Amino acid sequence: MTAEKKIMPSKDLRKLQLIELEMLLEIDRICRKNDIAYSIYEGTALGAVRHKGFIPWDDDVDVCMFRREFEKFFEVCKTQLNTERFFLQTDKTDPGYRWGYAKLRRNGTEYLRAGQEAIQCVSGVSVDIFILDNVPDSALGRLVYHVIRRGCIKTLWSVIGVTADPNPLKRLLYRGLRHVNKRIPLGIMEWLARMSDKRETERMYCISFYRVDGFAAKRSLFQEGVRSEWFQEKTEIEFEGFPLYICRDYDQYLSEKYGDYWKYPPQSQRYIHPPKRYALDVDIDLRGRSVEEYRNREYIYLTKEERTK
Repeated sequence: MTAEKKIMPSKDLRKLQLIELEMLLEIDRICRKNDIAYSIYEGTALGAVRHKGFIPWDDDVDVCMFRREFEKFFEVCKTQLNTERFFLQTDKTDPGYRWGYAKLRRNGTEYLRAGQEAIQCVSGVSVDIFILDNVPDSALGRLVYHVIRRGCIKTLWSVIGVTADPNPLKRLLYRGLRHVNKRIPLGIMEWLARMSDKRETERMYCISFYRVDGFAAKRSLFQEGVRSEWFQEKTEIEFEGFPLYICRDYDQYLSEKYGDYWKYPPQSQRYIHPPKRYALDVDIDLRGRSVEEYRNREYIYLTKEERTK
């Protein structure tokens, strides 16, 4: 089915989630087979803790890896990824892709978010794979790091910003920035990451991704990212009935990111990213489990007391 809608019907949202779950299981399979460390991340981690699966209104999946782990993952995917069903998208595998983090795409699907029509790259349902790099410990170092990477991200985003940004002066700036070859900002960010990864630091983040998250707790520039110590070790957690990896100190991570993450948002804030168009007509393999049963599965709403029993 293809649709032009701002809001997805619940049955389509659930199918989108199950396609993403299939991709998440493929990442887990490859990582376990090759001893590659990963962690479910952001809203996916929150969903695992609070719902034992997807946040009921969530439309995406996030995982993270240290850069050294992602480089191993990238190499083994060349021979071990099921390429009939999946495509590992980076700026190296897709000439039109403009971001420094990776996506696993589901072949045979389409999913285009509103406002991103200008990016001419492989589309489709995806799982974000965020690559974590060290952030300088000093205040000055973090400020310089932040300014450089924000400039690079804005340069890459300029093909969208030239029409999407409401500020006419910024649109004028983006009109010039969109002609900068993507290899320049991507190369600068990769160099910056490798320089900072020469030693362990207190905090880490995905250098090539920046978004003001309306659901996250307000933090200063110097609290960006995550504490490195939280992600040094992993533990298993149930996600939609499957064991997946999450950072060992997930309570501290989620508390810093979301504040009281056991407080459910009001109905008015339970929304998805508006899709421009989508097509989800593919078969789904959940390690042999009944997809129909998963489609009709009730979402779980745990309380903090129920989780800690």
